[in-house]
Amino acid sequence: MSVKAYFELVRIHNVIGSAISAFMGFVVASEWKILPLKMFIAMIVVAIIAAGGYVINDVYDVNIDKINKPYRPLPSGRVKISTAKSLTIVFFALGVILSLLLNIYAVIVAFLTIMALYYYAKNLKKEGLLGNFIVAITSALSAFYGGLAYFEGNWLVRTLIPTLYILFFTLSREFIKGIEDVKGDMANGVKTLAVRIGVDKTWNISKAILLALFITSPLPYFFGFNLIYLIGILILDIIIILVLLQKHTIESASKARAYMKVYALGTLILFAIGSLHI
Repeated sequence: MSVKAYFELVRIHNVIGSAISAFMGFVVASEWKILPLKMFIAMIVVAIIAAGGYVINDVYDVNIDKINKPYRPLPSGRVKISTAKSLTIVFFALGVILSLLLNIYAVIVAFLTIMALYYYAKNLKKEGLLGNFIVAITSALSAFYGGLAYFEGNWLVRTLIPTLYILFFTLSREFIKGIEDVKGDMANGVKTLAVRIGVDKTWNISKAILLALFITSPLPYFFGFNLIYLIGILILDIIIILVLLQKHTIESASKARAYMKVYALGTLILFAIGSLHI
């Protein structure tokens, strides 16, 4: 049992990404009025709840992973299933307990997110489309939670801008992931959008969402975000164009998702920097 195995289990790079998203939500809501304790608690809560979600997901996927991903910590035996279950309980419990240090709304959001992640792992993932929405909502809540931790002034309006952007971007990314995995999902009875309506139509819907995001991406500048955001997003939108130009094939979905990972990180950085008063 190595530290590396546990980092793999919780998908440490995704957990760090979730913490960065919460940081972004906080500085956007506060316009960089840093309250270190609140901000740090928000980042930790988001990170450990995300970690718990990844672990419980692997617990329920262990039999599938024995075939598809035997190298993962649970199917390979590097981490015991009982240990993983215990870790999930600890992570989720700590998330709720720490959220008590913020406000009652933070506790409610933390609890509801935990429930969503649990039921997603247990059975909603197989529903495909509903699972896509759960992933999109919980991803967006990482940023929203940062703003919720600040909970002063015009925090809600400011936080909703990146929250909605992340929601629809993640939904498009999940649809494209469904295209990438369509053959396996079809064989395992997972009802993704690609399985339900086909690869071509799913590409059309995914691209329609991305096109809408592309068109509206400069709008935050007119709602108080600075010039750095505007210039940065116009440059970053080149990645969206690259995705929009992809052919409607299963193979193209993998390339598109790689582009979208870069775009996702870039938007987190731009929303944060774009909140600075310059």
